[in-house]
Amino acid sequence: MRRPLTKDEQDWVEHTLQSMSVREKIGQTMQDHAGRLPFKATDEDEVRAYLEKYPVGSFFIGGEVIQKAAGKAGEYREWVELLQRVSKFPLLFSGDLEFGAGSAVKSLTAFPPLLALAAADDEALAYEYGKYTAIEGRAAGFTWALAPGTDLLLNWMNPVITTRCLGDEPGRAQRLSAAVVRGMQDYGIAACAKHFPGDGVDYRDQHIITTVNSLPEEEWWSTYGKVSQHLIDQGLMSYMTGHIALPWMEGAAAQGRKPVPATVSRRITTDLLRRRMGFEGVVLSDALDMGGFLAWGDYEQRMVDCLNSGTDVLLWPGVRYFETMEKALAQGTVTMERLDASVRRILAMKAELGLQHLDAQGRDPLAVPLLNDKLKPEQDRQARELSRQLAEKCITLVRNRADILPLDPQTTRRVLVIMLNKVTQGRVFERMGLFVDQLQARGLQVDILDEFEPLNTLQKWEQSGNRWDAAFVPYFMPLHGMMNSARPVGEAAKAIWALQHAETIRPIGVSFATPFLLRDMPFLDTLVNAYSLHEETVEFTVKALFGEAPFQGHSPVDADPEEDYLSPRRLQHVPH
Repeated sequence: MRRPLTKDEQDWVEHTLQSMSVREKIGQTMQDHAGRLPFKATDEDEVRAYLEKYPVGSFFIGGEVIQKAAGKAGEYREWVELLQRVSKFPLLFSGDLEFGAGSAVKSLTAFPPLLALAAADDEALAYEYGKYTAIEGRAAGFTWALAPGTDLLLNWMNPVITTRCLGDEPGRAQRLSAAVVRGMQDYGIAACAKHFPGDGVDYRDQHIITTVNSLPEEEWWSTYGKVSQHLIDQGLMSYMTGHIALPWMEGAAAQGRKPVPATVSRRITTDLLRRRMGFEGVVLSDALDMGGFLAWGDYEQRMVDCLNSGTDVLLWPGVRYFETMEKALAQGTVTMERLDASVRRILAMKAELGLQHLDAQGRDPLAVPLLNDKLKPEQDRQARELSRQLAEKCITLVRNRADILPLDPQTTRRVLVIMLNKVTQGRVFERMGLFVDQLQARGLQVDILDEFEPLNTLQKWEQSGNRWDAAFVPYFMPLHGMMNSARPVGEAAKAIWALQHAETIRPIGVSFATPFLLRDMPFLDTLVNAYSLHEETVEFTVKALFGEAPFQGHSPVDADPEEDYLSPRRLQHVPH
């Protein structure tokens, strides 16, 4: 449970609220994107002038999860201290710390993704996952983790959450997400579960269009509602709403209308999340430059409806937001009571995080020291050992029908690697090299096939007398590597076609991304799921393939279904 604010903290919240101008209150409800500031962020005079004109309450820093980690921890910390120093009120700094602080900041520890944590299914590891995310994150200047993902992967074609969630089973997601949240919040970072009311039912992407959680009410409460309610009851500090509609909550009003995303829905955000479920923390919208939000209406309507729905902080509305809200307050379409309620919740979270105790130089007394852009050696070692431990425990043997695995290191000397990744060559091939490097480091002769024109290239290799002791089919697709799909498409799909021309090889599938590779390659007799190209995960994957480490993971999704996935039961919740 969250601790109640002390009397001193409550007094600070109320005094600060009463001291604010209307524009400063508006700024508390807006989160800016530090990477999009129109000036050099280290120029103190420019920073001060910007914050005087646009007194925002929080900034997003670090790399975005759909891109990649960026920057060094020490540089972020210095920049955060500068901003805190010149800001009239203490600022929150958020980031996509979904897979550890290293998923946002390159110099810090990147953990295997949440789906790997689900495969390990270890609550103690989950707590440490949150703990070290918080310690490293706060050391770099973060006070707000836009994590963990609490969606459920119920639709294998969903292109957004793939490895960013804890699988398809609500009980597991509830246990592990709760442990991650406790670890984060015990060590000084506000957790932000996402994306309410739940992604993973639709096959479409919120970045492109408003998506739909089409589960009926009873089933929603037994899945997404179960996970959400547990986190709320345990004291979750913030929740991110998604551009996701929930038809049963909208009721008759939704009939014949376009989907109503949670980010503008009072029924979902206020009536359901706040009143029925009792959430008292900060509600943050998902990014407001996404297609699932843009479809709602013009800019003013979107922003006013988002705030009025019950959202406390709007993520990346742009500085037009100030004038829009001033106009809305003057016209009465937004009330001061509504604005004050959000500002009070935001200030309460800042007080709970201790941000009222920053010193005159903007320094955070709760942030541990950094050394060469990392934690001090002992803490850094502990964080990296956790990452390695999780990598070792997550590797999952999904199918081994031909009893090929483990391979015999003595007789496996020449191997073929059939790449399924050319469609995303610019962002993938250099990382897929980790797998090839591990094979070559064993002294193996590695032949690579990455051209599938004409389609029978592999068959020609066989007919020319080439033979291999093992053939690997590794697959990796980074988030938005091919937008709107996590599946093998384009050249990767052509490779699957070409692969079936083979007559002498028994392919071993290895997925470093989607756990559902068997949906597109049901002919595989052997499949290993590794969930990411995290360096140590690749290392342990290769060791497991050769019997030098056990397969310890258990699939957190139905990765090898025995039933027909085109059955009416499986399609009943696909939105139309």
